Amino acid sequence: MSAAARVRRAVITASLLIPFIACSDEQRALDPKIEQMVAQLSVYNHTSDYIHQTYIDGQSGGNARAYGGGGSFVCCIRYPKVWRGGLNAKVQWTTSSSNPSASGPEAAEKWHEKVVPIERYPEPGTTLNIHFLPSGEVRLIITSMTAGWPGYPGPAAPVKPPGYPPWKH
Repeated sequence: MSAAARVRRAVITASLLIPFIACSDEQRALDPKIEQMVAQLSVYNHTSDYIHQTYIDGQSGGNARAYGGGGSFVCCIRYPKVWRGGLNAKVQWTTSSSNPSASGPEAAEKWHEKVVPIERYPEPGTTLNIHFLPSGEVRLIITSMTAGWPGYPGPAAPVKPPGYPPWKH
């Protein structure tokens, strides 16, 4: 293995451990009878709007440019080690147009809120990936993979459409 590959592997491993160092042990247990895990948050924006703020059950999840996201993480949410039916999270976020020349209502931030099921996870993961889709749908996926990895259980990473952005700066 080359030196560059070893460094890349070390950086990836360290980035996966950061949320566990940053979150305290007291955050791990809400109900002592249910083993809790901790996951970092990562936002994927599959829309043409800018996402200013994201909250999952009140925990800040960061922001994402249009057709962007992933790769940056915010700490943390707790979740049960074993998936169970009825596992939901309240997702709140603000959006506005990504067009720098937008004005009026198009440029104003809009709040959105939705209770979203956390998709079945066969094993605990290190990240809660939050996918904002163009249809207004939100998907919550707990995994140790990022969008685009082989076997990732959700949408591929966001892709900018050809010719994006459609406006001139």
